[in-house]
Amino acid sequence: MAPSKHALLGPSSSAMWLGCPPSARLTEHMPHETSVYAEEGTKAHYLCEQLVRRSVPAWMGLPAAPTQDLLDNPEYPTEMKNTAELYADFIHTLWVGFPHTPTVCVEQHVKMTRWVPECFGTCDCLLIGDGLLHVVDFKYGAGVPVSPVENTQMMLYALGAWQLFQSTDDIQTVRMTIVQPRIQSEPETWETSAESLLDWAENTLRPTAKLAWEGKGELNPGEKQCRWCRAKAQCRAWRDKYGPLADFMTQTPEARDPRLLTDEEVGMWLIAAQGIAEYVKCLEEYAQKQLQQGHAVPGWKLVEGRSTRRFTDQDAAFKAIEADGISEAMLYERSPISLTAAERLLGRKRFAEVCGNWVEKPKGKPTLAPESDNRPAYDAAEGFTPANE
Repeated sequence: MAPSKHALLGPSSSAMWLGCPPSARLTEHMPHETSVYAEEGTKAHYLCEQLVRRSVPAWMGLPAAPTQDLLDNPEYPTEMKNTAELYADFIHTLWVGFPHTPTVCVEQHVKMTRWVPECFGTCDCLLIGDGLLHVVDFKYGAGVPVSPVENTQMMLYALGAWQLFQSTDDIQTVRMTIVQPRIQSEPETWETSAESLLDWAENTLRPTAKLAWEGKGELNPGEKQCRWCRAKAQCRAWRDKYGPLADFMTQTPEARDPRLLTDEEVGMWLIAAQGIAEYVKCLEEYAQKQLQQGHAVPGWKLVEGRSTRRFTDQDAAFKAIEADGISEAMLYERSPISLTAAERLLGRKRFAEVCGNWVEKPKGKPTLAPESDNRPAYDAAEGFTPANE
C-alpha cells in the first residue's frame, strides 16, 4: 500500500504548488486531515493492489494465488469489489495489448528528485515494454471526475518511472490512464512522447519546483491550485481575488450606470464570482473549527443548530401506534431503488447484461459553464455540437 508519509512537493499536491509555488511552504506545517472518503479510498486501493498482484502469475500461465477470499470478505462493500475487479480486468487488457510480455509493477515507489527536491510517490500500476511506458492511476472517489490530460500528478509518476527504468528500457511513448469506475464508464487515457515529457520536466517543472521549495514566487489563486490547499481559508491572495467584485457590489447607484448590464458585463462578473460560494464555505468551516477549539473569532460564536425529532425506539413506537388502531401498512412506504443502486447490486457488467435494454441516457439540459469547460458547446439551433466545430 502507498506510504502515509507526505513529500513537501509531492505528486498528489502538484497542481497546488505548480500553480501557486509559495503554497507548499505556507501549508508545510498544517495537518493533513483524513476523512471517511480518504479511508474508503485507501481500502479500495489495497483491494485493487491485491487482485492485480495475485492475478499477474495466471496471465503468464503460472500458479496464481486465490482471490475469492478477498471477494468474499464482508469488510469490502459490493461496489468496492466490483470496481476493483473492473480495475484488474483493465490492467489485464493493457497487458495482453503489448506485442511482447511487459514488465508489470504494482504500487511501485518512484522518485522524481532529478527535477523536484525530495519528491517521491507511489504509482498504482506501471506497464513497460516495446518502448511504451503506461502509468495507471485508480480513483475510487465518486465526486469529482479526474482527467489524465496534462495531469501533473500522472506526469510526475511517469517521470519517476522513466528515471527508474531508463537504463533498461528505451521508452519512447508515455501513456497515462485514470480509472475512475464510479464516475466514468470507461478509463480515460492521455498519451505524449517521452521527449515532450522530459522537456516539460526541464523547462517548467524544475524551475517552478525550485521556487516552491524555496517558498518564493507569487501567490496565484485559481480553481485547480486552491481546491485542496489547506491555507485557502487564511490566504489573503484568495480573499483579494474577489476584491473587484466586492467593490462593484458596494458602489452607489450614482457611481455606475443604473441601467441593465450588458451581456459582456454579465459574463465579466460571472467570471469574477467563480468560487465565491466555496470561499465563503471555507471561511465558515475554518471559523467554526477555531471556535470549537476555544479560539475567538470576533463577530462570531457557536450556537445550537436546528435538530429534528426522532424516535428513541421506532419499533416500540410503531407497536403502540398499531395498538391504537392504525394498521401496519399505513406505517411504511414502498419505493423502488435507483438505477445506480440496482447497478451496485448486480455489478456494472451483469447489470448491462440483465437490463441494459431498458436503460437510456437522455441528453442533459443546457447548463451554464465557463469557456474553459471541455464539454461540447450548445447551439440554440442545432443542439450540442463538438467544441472544435
